[in-house]
Amino acid sequence: MGLVSLLQKQVETRAQMICQQRNQSLPTELGKAGFESLDNGVVFIQQHFLLDSSHCDYTYPIAKVLWNSELGLWQLFVPNDEESDESNDYWSPYPYQTPSSDLASVMKEVDKDPNAVFWYNKKA
Repeated sequence: MGLVSLLQKQVETRAQMICQQRNQSLPTELGKAGFESLDNGVVFIQQHFLLDSSHCDYTYPIAKVLWNSELGLWQLFVPNDEESDESNDYWSPYPYQTPSSDLASVMKEVDKDPNAVFWYNKKA
């Protein structure tokens, strides 16, 4: 396993733990946390269900954590308010945390959401 593989496994494991903890403490009506793996990180998603359904009605991305190999740092991104077809234009740097070598601090920001940026109900 190379360094990149170890970093990827680390970020996926932490994302899974965050999602499991959130999903245990919240009712389904408020949405469920999930994540999708990327080449150098993860995208956190929020899934919403109809009240009488066990099938997901819609999902949307709420945060992206990426390893920047040039900087050697983890970066946190949030979706732009405006819809964009281009994936690079969809994300903006998270304004409350600078890139960091400490993955735990980046993931804690997503988990605790001290600025109510990630986990509030955007689509309701």
